[in-house]
Amino acid sequence: MRASSRNLWLSVAFVGVLVAGSLGAFVAGIRPVLGLDLEGGVSVVLAAPDGTPKAVMERALENIRNRVDAFGVGEPLLFLSGNTIEVQLPGLARGSIEERAKDQYCMEGNGGSVYRCFATQSEAATELDATTVKTVLNSVCLSGLSEFDSSPQCFGSRKDANSAIQGISVAKQGGQWCLAATGLATDPCFDSKDHASAALAAIGTTVSQSYCVQGSTGETLSTEAGASCFPEKAQATEALSAISVQHQTREFCVISSAGKGLGCFLTRDAAQAQLQKTGQERLLQVIGTTARLEQREVLQILAPGTSEFDSTPVTCASATEQATTQCSFEALKERTVVFMGQEGDKYRLGPVLITGDLIKRATAVYSTGGQNGGVPGWQIDFTTTSAGASTFSDVTTRLKGSGKQLAIVVDNVVISAPTVQGVISSNGVITGSFTKARAQDLATQLNSGALPVNLKKEQVETVSPTLGRQSLHQGLVAGVVGLILLALYLLFYYRLLGLVAWLGMTIWAVLAMALVSIAGRTFGYALTLAGVAGLVISLGVTADSYIVFFERLKDEVRHGKSPRAAVQPAFKRAYRTIVAADIVTALAAIILYVTAISSVRGFALTLGVATLLDLFVVYFFKRPTVFLIARNERLVNLHGFGLTSGVAAEPLRGEPVPVAGGSK
Repeated sequence: MRASSRNLWLSVAFVGVLVAGSLGAFVAGIRPVLGLDLEGGVSVVLAAPDGTPKAVMERALENIRNRVDAFGVGEPLLFLSGNTIEVQLPGLARGSIEERAKDQYCMEGNGGSVYRCFATQSEAATELDATTVKTVLNSVCLSGLSEFDSSPQCFGSRKDANSAIQGISVAKQGGQWCLAATGLATDPCFDSKDHASAALAAIGTTVSQSYCVQGSTGETLSTEAGASCFPEKAQATEALSAISVQHQTREFCVISSAGKGLGCFLTRDAAQAQLQKTGQERLLQVIGTTARLEQREVLQILAPGTSEFDSTPVTCASATEQATTQCSFEALKERTVVFMGQEGDKYRLGPVLITGDLIKRATAVYSTGGQNGGVPGWQIDFTTTSAGASTFSDVTTRLKGSGKQLAIVVDNVVISAPTVQGVISSNGVITGSFTKARAQDLATQLNSGALPVNLKKEQVETVSPTLGRQSLHQGLVAGVVGLILLALYLLFYYRLLGLVAWLGMTIWAVLAMALVSIAGRTFGYALTLAGVAGLVISLGVTADSYIVFFERLKDEVRHGKSPRAAVQPAFKRAYRTIVAADIVTALAAIILYVTAISSVRGFALTLGVATLLDLFVVYFFKRPTVFLIARNERLVNLHGFGLTSGVAAEPLRGEPVPVAGGSK
């Protein structure tokens, strides 16, 4: 008897420890991850062309997930159905700005622009003293031929430009004398060799340079607005003279909805600007952009204003065309195409030579230009895969020294068309007059992989956080009201057993929320309004389990057994019924989860898990608690509220006590 009672108490204590741990985790901040309809956020439906293979859609789904993860927003919910992908981003607008204390000394310029910060005033002052204005070579372009005006041939250094001039020669082509290896799409030709030689001798260079404010290490100072470079030296000198060391004691840090740090700033306005950059519009642009990078040989550059420019159509120019299979990557990769460039030129390009999937890792970095030339600005440094190293090497080896250009194309737009000067194998650089945000976005897209199919936004829906909070409030109110009404009914009908039922359902609710919270932390499950509905319905299933046991206990007592003798056979028979009912509900939830999509699966998941949790609470809490009560004579015979009263076995005043068989 003592051993049996001890086991019953251990079972109750075990459940108590689980409840205490769940409440402690809740106090520590481990809460359920809320879905779109409760947290607010954005939902977008992307559609691929009809007939897109399932494997292609699954790859696109995974690449979109990687892009969203790179932004550090809330857990994405992605659903694939046929040729459509639904992306739900709960909590997208819930980023915050935290003000923190930090003692530092910063080099600040006009308008409060911040260049660098240091831990001590002496470090900042030393760096400011070493900061100077230096000339930075932007580009060296060939001049002397009218053709260079419409198709500039530019290089990163004087050495490269002089080498290109030395490589130009006079050669006879047909009945004319032409300049070969100029880098132009069509070699300029003349009537005589003397005219051609004179044109060659007239080729020179035009230098473009900037004046940049550079620190002690030779790196150009920059702010969020860009590099501190100017076309005139006086402007750079003025910017340098405006820099001073300022003491700062606080900073404002941007925190995403997923708790990821997005940078710290000295002013709240700068932090707010950074928070907006990670908002809905930019993220939707990134997740829906194909970001297919390819490199093609430039066959011809068509300058605006020429008749050939006006008469040459752009390949797959409209969004309608781009959504067709005729404009897919597979259909265009072996074709000669005409794409627009960022500067407004049209490029006639050969077949694809290099694709973006040969890039292993891409990083957006700011380049100061350096002493060997190059334009200061944002660029993308990349590392190739093992297969990519071989392909890059073969292509650049063939084009090296020929004066031919290799166009870098992203989503059918030529972002740059450099002349191949050397062999690229494992590392390379993509330049193209990028802003910081565009460089970071392109690097994100290249790292996560290009989408293998063109996707069109069919629907974009935004749910405000206010509406989400209202839905959550209404769901919680419905659950609490239902729990209170059910508790009052059980208390009135079953007395002390009703109190056990109320306590058991409270334990069930605490453990259910703990499981939802753990699911959100471990595999990204987000509780939606449909999930709340599943929990509320499961509350009724749990109540049924108590009622089945209590009614069975009534039957045993009415057949003449004492409450203490009746509880064990009553529970044994009732538990079989409870298990059968819960298994049926769980099977229905599993079928619904497998066959349904979107938020309906959340309803099925919470319904199934909560139903199985009911079996745990019934066996490890309700069973030992009622057994212990039945062994306590005082609780059994407590007038008007005890176990005997709860099972309607307490006779009324003047009524005979029932005997075995139910006769009087």
